Amino acid sequence: MLMMIPSRRERKLEVSLEDDGLRGSWYTATVVRPISKKTCKIHLEFHTITSGDNSAKLLREAVDPILVRPIPPREPQRQFNVSEDVAAFHNDGWWEGIVITVLDGGRYSIFFQSSREQIKFDESQLCLHREWVYGKWTKMWNFRLPFSVSFFEEL
Repeated sequence: MLMMIPSRRERKLEVSLEDDGLRGSWYTATVVRPISKKTCKIHLEFHTITSGDNSAKLLREAVDPILVRPIPPREPQRQFNVSEDVAAFHNDGWWEGIVITVLDGGRYSIFFQSSREQIKFDESQLCLHREWVYGKWTKMWNFRLPFSVSFFEEL
């Protein structure tokens, strides 16, 4: 569901990009110009994405309001379990993944379905995966059956 359209500048939010290779990731941004009646788009400045390869200038882009949501609440650090849905901070954004191994020292091995990658993360780089549904943050509950870690190692 759509969030209330940001009506003021400087509001911080998250944006999902539709570019190939970026689907399923969320990036923080600030509203620089509220929704335009002419284009029906919100003008944003990203916090972690720059406008070019060697540029220090942050990317500004007009996006469809359906691609934005409020910044989710971050709970205190917590331990995660195998097969739990998480969001992992990776490549300047938050990516949905699945815990496949609990490692020593507060580290986890996360599998990303979108890229078919398995990457290790510190607990501080993870949070519970949530979706913005009907104007409220909803924890995503796991409905998948327990799986074998060896299945992912074979991929």
